[in-house]
Amino acid sequence: MKNKFMFSLLIVSLSGCASLSSLVSPKPRAITLGDTVYNEETSGKFICWECRDFIDDGRILVEVGIFSDPKLKDVGFVLFDGSNSGNITYYQRRGINHRWDWGPDWNDFSFIIEPDGTGLFYDFSNAKSKSIKANQVFKCWQR
Repeated sequence: MKNKFMFSLLIVSLSGCASLSSLVSPKPRAITLGDTVYNEETSGKFICWECRDFIDDGRILVEVGIFSDPKLKDVGFVLFDGSNSGNITYYQRRGINHRWDWGPDWNDFSFIIEPDGTGLFYDFSNAKSKSIKANQVFKCWQR
């Protein structure tokens, strides 16, 4: 009787794990950049950094990322307000920093992530010269 109970408990436990694992397996993500939808099935896995206010640490305000597909090595994206929509960017690794540039002239806005996870946003759209002071500072973590 005790063996039957233990066996039944084991079966219930294993079936519970199986159903939990099916809930945990991630679906391919899709993001909208401009008018185009990109998904991980066709564009390769997204490598992302989630960024929150440096002081408040509340919700995700900015998410920047790149595509794992080597053909898209200079292409990145920026998503706004914790959503799956944003802009396509020019991406580059400058020394030890990651950098995303976008806007009508591809250099109107910049987002830089330093090795310690500090995210710096620059708005050059109305600047007469390229300012060296960031407009906003974030804390970023690679997802």
